[in-house]
Amino acid sequence: MTHLRHLTGLVLAALLTVTSWAQTPEELARLDPAELYFQAWSLVKEGEELEKKEDFVGSFTKYRKARAFFDIIKVASPDFRKESLKFRSESTTKAMETIHEKALAQQKKRQDKNSTPLLEIPGETKPRLVVPGEIDPSGASSQKIQDLQQAITRLKSELARYPNQRDSNSARLRRQIRDLESELSRTAAIPLRDQVRELNQQIEQLRRERDAMSLARDAAVAKQARTLRRLEANQSALAAAKVEEQRLLAVIEKQTRINGRVVEGQQEQIDALKVIIKEKDALITESNKTVKDLRTQLDQSESMVTELRQERDGLIEERDQMKSLLKMNEGDRIQKLITQNVTLSKELNEAKANLDLVQKDATSSKEKILYAKQALVVAKAKIQNLQKANTQANLRMERLEKRLEQAEEDLLAQLNGGQLNRRGQEEVFMLRGVIDKLKAKVAAQQGAAKLLLDQGERMGEKDATWKAAMARINGDEKMELTIPEMELLERTIVNPNITSNIRPTREEYIEGQTRLREFKQDLNQLSRRLFAKGDFQAARGNLQLIVDEDPGAWEAMINLGIVQLRLQDQISASQQFRQSILVAGDRQVPFAHFMLGDALYRQGLYADAADEIRRSLSLDSENPKAHVLLGNIAAKTNNLNDAEFHLKEAIAQDPGIKEPYYNLSLIYLGKEQQEEAKKYYTDYLRKGGAGDSALGARLGL
Repeated sequence: MTHLRHLTGLVLAALLTVTSWAQTPEELARLDPAELYFQAWSLVKEGEELEKKEDFVGSFTKYRKARAFFDIIKVASPDFRKESLKFRSESTTKAMETIHEKALAQQKKRQDKNSTPLLEIPGETKPRLVVPGEIDPSGASSQKIQDLQQAITRLKSELARYPNQRDSNSARLRRQIRDLESELSRTAAIPLRDQVRELNQQIEQLRRERDAMSLARDAAVAKQARTLRRLEANQSALAAAKVEEQRLLAVIEKQTRINGRVVEGQQEQIDALKVIIKEKDALITESNKTVKDLRTQLDQSESMVTELRQERDGLIEERDQMKSLLKMNEGDRIQKLITQNVTLSKELNEAKANLDLVQKDATSSKEKILYAKQALVVAKAKIQNLQKANTQANLRMERLEKRLEQAEEDLLAQLNGGQLNRRGQEEVFMLRGVIDKLKAKVAAQQGAAKLLLDQGERMGEKDATWKAAMARINGDEKMELTIPEMELLERTIVNPNITSNIRPTREEYIEGQTRLREFKQDLNQLSRRLFAKGDFQAARGNLQLIVDEDPGAWEAMINLGIVQLRLQDQISASQQFRQSILVAGDRQVPFAHFMLGDALYRQGLYADAADEIRRSLSLDSENPKAHVLLGNIAAKTNNLNDAEFHLKEAIAQDPGIKEPYYNLSLIYLGKEQQEEAKKYYTDYLRKGGAGDSALGARLGL
């Protein structure tokens, strides 16, 4: 694929994407303090549950977000329940301090566990686990907010006194009020700004990664369909060749019985058929292997898509727990959903009708038919995406209801336990009031949504388009693309019949190039995650997609070679490392030379391997693993002095590396230096190496 093709593909992807609402800290700061307090209390409870499960990273993150909510209330509403707010803020901070070291250790352990030999992705960030300090020790922010609130109240009173609300003075006052309200929101939102930005960035990153993973999976589906068609064609050709071979053998046998000899031309035909049969057998074997690898890749890819979707849905639910307090309008969502479905139903019907007309028209060109098919599959894909988005929205609403019910049960349990002091009792009563208010809001929203759905059903009784739209909303009709349709969508180029945006502006082209870079970065990052899970086929598919898209992506070539080594495909790995060196050019990448040497070493090409590893050391002398490989090569070629030198150099550069101690023990045993051999083997065991009973016995251990 070319860059332009991918750019148009990104434009198409944008058409099929449902825009998500990204909340801002300023909007959260305008919430009622009681609702914010409930949100913070809920986060504390979630943090406590995670701490019990020894998920200290997750627990710390929940506590930190809860503290940010308490801080917003403290700054924006300093007179709100001072005693409860002080207690919760201090106890949450103490909870963070208690598990801080455990959370840091757990985070490092997870990162070490998921580390891979693949090249790192520039700009990759890790969650920050920092206990926040006092948010407003001097009270300056609270005082500023009070001053702004007073100024806004004064200006509103002044505005109310003007008889003409359209004159220049009224307009001036309204501008001043808007400016002060914006400043008020910005000041109040300071405690949560970093939290919300990080959360929205994580959600967006997971969306990008999921989309990239879906694209890689769909490309594998299309490749599998093509491979299966080739396999079927080869099997048919093989069967035909075998039938022809049997026919010729029968003819030859008959000729032999008649005149005692084989006609030369017939024998040549037999020989040619045998060559064809051999070639087809090889192609079928290769196709079967490819199909098997693709099946594994698809299973691994689908698993990762599901994992990314669940991870993102979890963050969206966390975000929407806050959003639900702020901007819950189920009626608007349902109204928009109905409108979109009706519009898309019309688009689908028009695309079907157009395809029928084009196919019936004997003068239609292949290009015109292709455009009509593309328009139809795009319409189907839009409906499919909308259905998925609606399902997720319904699930989030259900989870919100369950969350409110669970919170009410927890509060009642605390109240009935009889262990609460006055502050605790007041807190429970306040939180129950918030829950009742939210439950009433949910019920009202669902009632409004039901009225709209009922109205849509009545419209469906009179209009087939509305009936189809409501069937999709209710789940009676589910839109699913077939494999050929997904393959067509994957190679669809946006054309004037689908959208007028075929000729991107310079700004759009630059944006497309930026998104292309992000796409490659996302696939690289996903490859690291897949590699860490041991899903090497899916990792290979992702990296191959990058290399196919960008022939200059030398970093992806190196990573692809590493994955191919794990799949025991040393020859393909060598080709990727050589290509990465060629493409990198003047950049002089020592790691590429080292990995090429490693691949050649595994193939038994010791002289070539040593040359590449020495090149890598000439560019980067600090590489203990390179010396280990050179030591192993020297030992295999009976150059024990060189082997001893390189293995000791590896230890000098990294005393923690285990392999050279074991190999030195073998070398000294071969030299009949028993004590030295025993010393290095003991050091090897001390470093955590797996014991070798046979070697230990020879050393008298």
